[in-house]
Amino acid sequence: MALILVAATLGQFMIQMDLTIVNVALPDIGRSLGGSTAGLQWVIDGYSLALASLLLLGGRIGDRSGHKRVYLVGLGIFGVGSALCAVAPSMAALNGFRVLQGIGAAVEMPATLAILSHTFTGQRERAQAVGIWAGAAGTSLVIGPVLGGWLTDAFGWPAIFIVNLPVTALVVVLTLVTVREDAAPAGGALDVPGQVLGAAALALLAAGVIEGGQDGFAGALPLGLLAGGATSLAGFVAVERLRADPMLPLGYFRRAAYSAANADGFVMGFVTVGLLFLFPMFFQQVQGDTAAGAGLRLVPLTVAFVIAGPLVGRVIERVGHRVPMAVGCALMGAGCLLLLPVTAGTGYASIAWPFAVAGVGYGLTSTPMAAAVLGAVPRERAGMASSTNLTARVTGGVFGVAVLGALLPASRTATQHFTSGLHTALIVASVIALAGAAAAAAFIRPGPSRSR
Repeated sequence: MALILVAATLGQFMIQMDLTIVNVALPDIGRSLGGSTAGLQWVIDGYSLALASLLLLGGRIGDRSGHKRVYLVGLGIFGVGSALCAVAPSMAALNGFRVLQGIGAAVEMPATLAILSHTFTGQRERAQAVGIWAGAAGTSLVIGPVLGGWLTDAFGWPAIFIVNLPVTALVVVLTLVTVREDAAPAGGALDVPGQVLGAAALALLAAGVIEGGQDGFAGALPLGLLAGGATSLAGFVAVERLRADPMLPLGYFRRAAYSAANADGFVMGFVTVGLLFLFPMFFQQVQGDTAAGAGLRLVPLTVAFVIAGPLVGRVIERVGHRVPMAVGCALMGAGCLLLLPVTAGTGYASIAWPFAVAGVGYGLTSTPMAAAVLGAVPRERAGMASSTNLTARVTGGVFGVAVLGALLPASRTATQHFTSGLHTALIVASVIALAGAAAAAAFIRPGPSRSR
């Protein structure tokens, strides 16, 4: 059973690490492949979009076909995508292969938790296994930028993708040897129309924001993309309302607490992934740091939310979900505002402590938000609720990179304008974070948390 835990946890670790390991390599990728700011945004968003768009479908496929089988397929797709990313000859090819990686990750991620659920049947041992699984995700967010920076400086940016290959091979072997297939995979139809429309809405809206940031929002291309995204989103809502067994049950969003908690998931992703996109480029392009140095400079941000998350879990039973969620979002916004004086000559000490403030805010929000989502639905819909909340977080990251990146100069070499764009992006991020704080304060019930 320990080896099964290792197999599932390593798979989760890789998926999460690939959300952050690439960030510090973006300047090196841009120099090597001639990428603009928009091209570099897609290196992040191509992976995140595929993950966010297909996550709910990945869980449904696993339920229908067996989670071991689906996990192995996802690992294979992720491994092939990683290998192709390492040899990509152009920005377009790299971004396409990042989408392939994201497809594999979306198939893998629900299977990791399902395998643990089927293997560890006792309540206590299951809680311990899931705790280790979740801890691996948090650890990956700390390790990703540091490892990515070291690999980039030592071996070049392809190494950040090559490192996935031996780990993937190990997980495949462990899964084949130790994991048993589900005894009776569940049925349920696949929501193909909803899946297609939902993925199209996310992709077109993100593309419209990215293109608009580079060429202006009055152009035919960004307007067309945004209009297509809005139309797809309207179609998605219509389809999901009509289906008897929708991919995303919209009725639960009528519950204020459920909507507010998922909105705060979006806010968390928007702010933190946005910061992890902006500052590696600032450290390297404006302040002249190395990739490894930029990765180390992100440690106060990532360590703070890894530490704060478990600690706040101990007080939720006493104070409820509302206070830590509202305070957490407010601290994320405060951290962004405290970074506004940053210039090319700012010392690192003046950046590290606002990073820590924002990171603590993320940690304070994460645990009570997940608990609030689960507390707003019946127990039998817990899987749907947690998948929806994870999708909201990843989607927030997609639009954090798209929106905040669109405020940077279009040319990667326009460093004299980078700081001005960074300041505007920080103001936008702070407004989003403070809106999340207001939503938590207004719509999450006060008082101690109670099990349903």
